[in-house]
Amino acid sequence: MTSIIQKIRMSFTTQLTLWVAGLVTVITVLVVGLLAIFSQDVIFDETMDTTLQAMETTALRIDNTLRQNEMSARLEGSQLRVNRAAIDRLIEENGCLAKLHQTLPNAELYVTRRDSTQLGIFIADEESGYRRMEHEGREMFIFTQPLGDRPFVLTAVCPAEDVYGRYSRMQWFLLLRGVAGVVILLIVLYIVVGRHLRPLHWLADSAQSIAEGNLDTPIPDAHHEHEAGRLQNSLAKMQQALKAYMTEMQQKQVTLSKQNAELKAAYAEVQAYEEKKALFVRDMTAQMARPVERLCQEAETICRDAAEMTHEEMAQRQAVIIKDSEAITQLLDKLIKETAL
Repeated sequence: MTSIIQKIRMSFTTQLTLWVAGLVTVITVLVVGLLAIFSQDVIFDETMDTTLQAMETTALRIDNTLRQNEMSARLEGSQLRVNRAAIDRLIEENGCLAKLHQTLPNAELYVTRRDSTQLGIFIADEESGYRRMEHEGREMFIFTQPLGDRPFVLTAVCPAEDVYGRYSRMQWFLLLRGVAGVVILLIVLYIVVGRHLRPLHWLADSAQSIAEGNLDTPIPDAHHEHEAGRLQNSLAKMQQALKAYMTEMQQKQVTLSKQNAELKAAYAEVQAYEEKKALFVRDMTAQMARPVERLCQEAETICRDAAEMTHEEMAQRQAVIIKDSEAITQLLDKLIKETAL
């Protein structure tokens, strides 16, 4: 049940179809209900009128037949005795009960006298009509039709189910027609709505695929100018823009990667050069340490013992100082040239 509800929530076609079908179902129920209410009186009146008309036709036919038989008997010089048996025989010969059963399937046709108390009623009407009565706890309808000016009356008795049965059949007919109409409408709505919303399903799947990174997802060209068509064209343009942007980003990434590699190589070269220069400076410093130390010692000795030194000793120490100074100068020149590179 949960999966069905989830599928319905995920399908706009099904939701729209159910909403429209629900609205149509409500309208159909209201219409069928109103038809059932108004048809009850119509069917009842039609049944009464049809039965009374059949009774009147039967009475006229029997009365005419009796008149013809009476005239024939007078011409023959005899007298025709009209009684219930003769009328029952005419009813059976003319198939009057079968015709009455077309309207009231369970009806019984009787011939009674006008002063009869059969079935607990008193038939004294000179005009045709019907009555509703209770007989042995059962609701029944009694239809009466006088046989002209004769003392006999045609009486049709039927249970109430014969009258209300047509109404019940009409209710079932309306109900079945309503249900069939709703089912057919639901199928048609699902097909029509699904056909018109199919582009939206395609667009939803395409958008999902694009969101997952598949920028080469094919989007067909729209052949309509309605909302779905415009949305389809807009999605295609957005896809092309995303592809162009991603291509540009990839190119920039390649360029940045190349520049990063070049910078790393240059940094490595600079670092190697700095290490080489530091090593050279340490080497030069080590080479200059000894001449500087001797120069300082000679200078200190000259300053301390200059008065006691001979001319030759002074000249020797000056030569040592000059030699160390030249050595230091050469090392400094070499250091300056190397660091300048």
